[in-house]
Amino acid sequence: MFTFLRVPYYKLLAKNLIKKYAYNRKEFEDRDVLERIIFPYVLAYFNPKKILDIGREDYQEFYNDFFRGRELWTIDIDPGKLEIGSFHHITDNVSNIKKYFSDNNFDFVLMNGVFGWGLNKREQVDKTFKAIYDILKPGGLFILGFNDDIIPLKDIEGLKKLTPFNFEPLGSSEFKCINGGHTYNFYIKGKNN
Repeated sequence: MFTFLRVPYYKLLAKNLIKKYAYNRKEFEDRDVLERIIFPYVLAYFNPKKILDIGREDYQEFYNDFFRGRELWTIDIDPGKLEIGSFHHITDNVSNIKKYFSDNNFDFVLMNGVFGWGLNKREQVDKTFKAIYDILKPGGLFILGFNDDIIPLKDIEGLKKLTPFNFEPLGSSEFKCINGGHTYNFYIKGKNN
């Protein structure tokens, strides 16, 4: 499908999924931004074939529908999240992700609500972000959603290797949502890495 056809298709998909499954939220709240803006843009313009979604909550089960027909992997430390994960779900700490995947594996990695909410210790943070860099394919997109940067992002080695990416629909490589200080940062792995 051509990009110009994918854009309206994924916007419509998002609208229908949100209407069917999501709870009411204000425009530009963190989940609204992710579901209404980020997912459709990533699907239309990056067309990822292999995706890793790090961290799951009950209200996110329908996220699997955004990536139907693609190889979606999910990981969460809580064994209770198995049934809301994707068909390819891992129960483990994300800092162990390199046990499961080789380098240059994913087109798109999303980590939303994990950094500062479970992934807190410096050693685990460094190990995790280095692993994310490693498993991303060259040209792959990494999106980090967080409330508290418990360790300044500029000090995290794995993030230093990635290039901030201007996420066109939001006009920046960093977007602060209207609620709770939630922020999305966008990164891309260089093609020569």
